[in-house]
Amino acid sequence: MSEMAWSFIVQTLSGVVAVFIGIWLALVVERRRKTEDTAERDALQLAEYERVIDSILGSVVKNTAEAKRILRLLDSTHCPRLLHADLETAVWYASHGHFTSLCRNVDQRVILSQFFDDVRRLASFVDFRSDLQAQMTTQGRRADDADVFQLSKEVDKHLAALAEDLRFTGVMVITDHGKAVHKRLMGLTGV
Repeated sequence: MSEMAWSFIVQTLSGVVAVFIGIWLALVVERRRKTEDTAERDALQLAEYERVIDSILGSVVKNTAEAKRILRLLDSTHCPRLLHADLETAVWYASHGHFTSLCRNVDQRVILSQFFDDVRRLASFVDFRSDLQAQMTTQGRRADDADVFQLSKEVDKHLAALAEDLRFTGVMVITDHGKAVHKRLMGLTGV
C-alpha cells in the first residue's frame, strides 16, 4: 500500500472517529442539560406544591378551630339561637385544581377533598339551624314548647355530630399531613 493510500485511510478513520466522539459528546451534554432542566422543573413544582399545601393546611387549622368553637357553644348553657360559623372554603376552591395537579399522593387529595366537603356540609347545617330558629321565632313558637324544644335538641345534636366529625378529621389531616407549624397551631405538639 502506498503511503498516500495509508494517509488517506488514517485521515478517513480519524475523521470518522472524531464524528462519533463529537456525536457522543453532544448526546452526553444534551442528556445532562435535560437532567438539569428536569431537576429545576421538579424543584419549582415542589416549591409551588409547598405554597399551595401550606395555604390549604392553614385553612384546615382554621376550620378545625371553628368546629371546636361551635361544639363549645352547643355545649354551653347560653348557646345563641342564631349561630354564626366562620367556616371558609375559599382557599380550597381557589387552589384545589392546582393542588390536584401538583399532588402525587392520592390519599392526601382524597382526604382533603372530603374535609372540605365536610366544611361545606357543616356550614350549610349551621345556616339551616339559624334559618329554623329564625322561622320558629317569627311564627311565635316558644323555645320551651315541647315540640320546639325536641326539634331544637335534635338539630343541635346533629350539628354537634357534624362539628365533631369535622374537628376529628381536621386533627387527623394535620397529624398525618401537617407541618410542625400546623401541629403547634392545633395544639398537637406531642404528635
